[in-house]
Amino acid sequence: MGSCMSHEESSCLSADEDQSKSLNFIDLFCGCGGFTLGMERAGFKCLAAIDFNAEAVATLQANLSHIKHVLHRDLTVFTPEELSELICTKHVDVIVGGPPCQGFSTARQVDGANHGKRLTDDPRRHLYQELLKYVDFFTPKVFVMENVLGIKTAAGGEYFSRVQSEARALGYRVHGQVEDAWELGVPQKRRRQLIIGTRADIPGYFLPTLKPSPRAFPRTQLGAALSDLPAIQAGSGVDECDYDLALRAESMLHKVTRNYLTKVLEVEQAATLTNHVARPHSDRDLGDFARLNEGESSAVAMRNGVKFDFPYDKSSFKDRYTRQSRFAPCSTIVAHLSKDGLMFIHPTQNRSLTPREAARIQSFPDWFRFPDYRTQSFRMIGNAVPPLISEAVKTH
Repeated sequence: MGSCMSHEESSCLSADEDQSKSLNFIDLFCGCGGFTLGMERAGFKCLAAIDFNAEAVATLQANLSHIKHVLHRDLTVFTPEELSELICTKHVDVIVGGPPCQGFSTARQVDGANHGKRLTDDPRRHLYQELLKYVDFFTPKVFVMENVLGIKTAAGGEYFSRVQSEARALGYRVHGQVEDAWELGVPQKRRRQLIIGTRADIPGYFLPTLKPSPRAFPRTQLGAALSDLPAIQAGSGVDECDYDLALRAESMLHKVTRNYLTKVLEVEQAATLTNHVARPHSDRDLGDFARLNEGESSAVAMRNGVKFDFPYDKSSFKDRYTRQSRFAPCSTIVAHLSKDGLMFIHPTQNRSLTPREAARIQSFPDWFRFPDYRTQSFRMIGNAVPPLISEAVKTH
């Protein structure tokens, strides 16, 4: 006696067959896709990526269009059961996610918002529970949560302890480890907290200190990420233009730079240079920028007798300006770049970094395009997990 199979059942059967070929994952709080891209580069198959920010989701969809389920959803409302129906499986090998970090950031210690007696309740601190809700439903072998170092000390360590205890109650061995992005080949000073949970029935597995992806050289300096980009002035540049191939050829003479350009940034896969547009600055700021040597902050310059024109209290805003150095890692790329770039002055040009430069420093390849609107791009790039970090998070 014959039977008919619905289109949905057929699609789910095909999906299950495909999932058996490689380890799969879902990315929660995916943003524009840094964690997703790195995991895919490490050989994992993405079943779904979910975020509340519509612009970030659209950016991920445009760049990683092969991923079937890139979803604009509120994870406090969208349930694991609903996702399971969409992806046609209850089997997920790995769940990764970077819940918004502002609720834990040490940058907010100044006003007491994250620490001490003036601790204020921030609902973003509890979004880890949404990730654990998915862990509880899908029971992955491993989950990885990425956040700022402040999660360990916020409220005297209370929130970090909660993450550990709640995950252990679900049957996971949990530990935290700090990873230095520069050691993993990302050309910036970025140290992040990874919280890694391993299902209790998997014997003896803990992620060791991460090793760089095969495509990365540890301690790559900032100059490798910027060396082939055409010089532009503050307030200039176009959102799409040709590369300077002569400048690229010159940059390729250096082994580490050549590796970063070809293996990490994959410049040869990008037809044109995009998002290389510099924000304008006031004449006063440009004058102050010009007073800084490469690798120097305004605090150091003032100690050396340099006088600046900025009108703020110079005892409180000593580090208002920082000119980065080609011969060191960049300062940590942050979402605040969407407001101003004064801490991210180009090493040799009198302007702040462009979105493409920030994306390169985060290890996004050049073919990964961001919105033309500069503020959105900077926010997405600053909030992203560098793909080289997530590529290093892999099972052995």
